[in-house]
Amino acid sequence: MTLSHATLVIPAHMLPGGIAPIAHEFGFEHVEKQRLEHGDAITLTQFAFNSPLTEHNELDADKTFDSAAKYFLWHLAKGTPYQITKSFSDGSQSIKSYLYRNNRLTSHASPLEELLANSQ
Repeated sequence: MTLSHATLVIPAHMLPGGIAPIAHEFGFEHVEKQRLEHGDAITLTQFAFNSPLTEHNELDADKTFDSAAKYFLWHLAKGTPYQITKSFSDGSQSIKSYLYRNNRLTSHASPLEELLANSQ
């Protein structure tokens, strides 16, 4: 089972201009940025990572992505809510969302837009 696709979603207003993830640092060939709008909820920015690098083995690919995501989120404001979705070659999927209040983790469920809508 290898990591075949991944997304990172954050609130659009928390993303400073000019900051974008570099696909190779996350273990992928390509990354696409997309703006997600959900009615009255906060607008989200999604980074979708496609085409995993072949130089990573199964365990390294997942660790590489997690390490790069942690470093990328470090550049954002402390306590920025985020969601990571990972899809694997066997068809399984892992979704984790994290919501913070006063820089403390208060909830972790999915999807992120539901957490943000309920927190307002």
